[in-house]
Amino acid sequence: MSQERDSGAPGGLRRLLREPLLHFMLIGVVIFAGISVAKGLNRPTVRIDAQELEQLASYWELQTQRPPTRAELASIIHERVDEELLAREAVRLGLDKDDMIVRRRLAQKMAFASEDVAAMAEPSDATLQAFYDKTKDRYATPARLALRHIFFSSDRTGVSPENGAEAALAELKAGRPAVGDPSMLPQAYADVAVTDLSRDYGDLFVAAALKAPEGAWVGPVASPYGVHLIRVEKRLAPEIPPLAAVRIDVRAAWLAERRAASNRAFLDKLRRRYKVEIAGLPE
Repeated sequence: MSQERDSGAPGGLRRLLREPLLHFMLIGVVIFAGISVAKGLNRPTVRIDAQELEQLASYWELQTQRPPTRAELASIIHERVDEELLAREAVRLGLDKDDMIVRRRLAQKMAFASEDVAAMAEPSDATLQAFYDKTKDRYATPARLALRHIFFSSDRTGVSPENGAEAALAELKAGRPAVGDPSMLPQAYADVAVTDLSRDYGDLFVAAALKAPEGAWVGPVASPYGVHLIRVEKRLAPEIPPLAAVRIDVRAAWLAERRAASNRAFLDKLRRRYKVEIAGLPE
């Protein structure tokens, strides 16, 4: 019987080898193995080049005021690779879609990419002069004043600050001295910009100072602190400096305007490339 089983085995193996199902299974195994090998060969690559390594090390040194050790550098690289892997997987899974923060960041990066300042031609002297002539009011120095004032506090008791100021003004017009309330504010300015006065005393104070005749006491004039009597000693009109004095600022403004124009043109081109549809609004 043993001999019969042994003699029958080769025939059974030959029958098995002739089975179509086995052939399909073997072909499937070969195809699967081939696909697996191909996928392994075509795996996406995360590459950290020498320039990025130097940037990572430089950023570490900037933060710690010392270069990283070998172990610290290995940890930095490990974290950077983890970050890249997570970011790529998030994109693969579509987690970047419909995210306002991600969208704004990408739009910002695209805007920066479109601002190729390095490729922008340097403006000629004639170009800067023409631009300055159109915008010279931007560089005007503010009007300046020399003035004195007498202060009457809104916190005073008894006579109101307005009445106190009016009584003091009558004394001054009669040629007699007048005294106001104590204050930490300067009582005289030899040369002060109206912008500084506006910041410290408000627009009403500045408006009165600009209209007041030189050498005469006027008031009462309101401020956030109370009221004042004002005497303007000297008034200097705004001055427009020559181009040479503000050339750096004019060049920066010209470049900024060119960048803005370039961005508008870039966005106009994108709008022609895309169709925009807004719910509820006609096309």
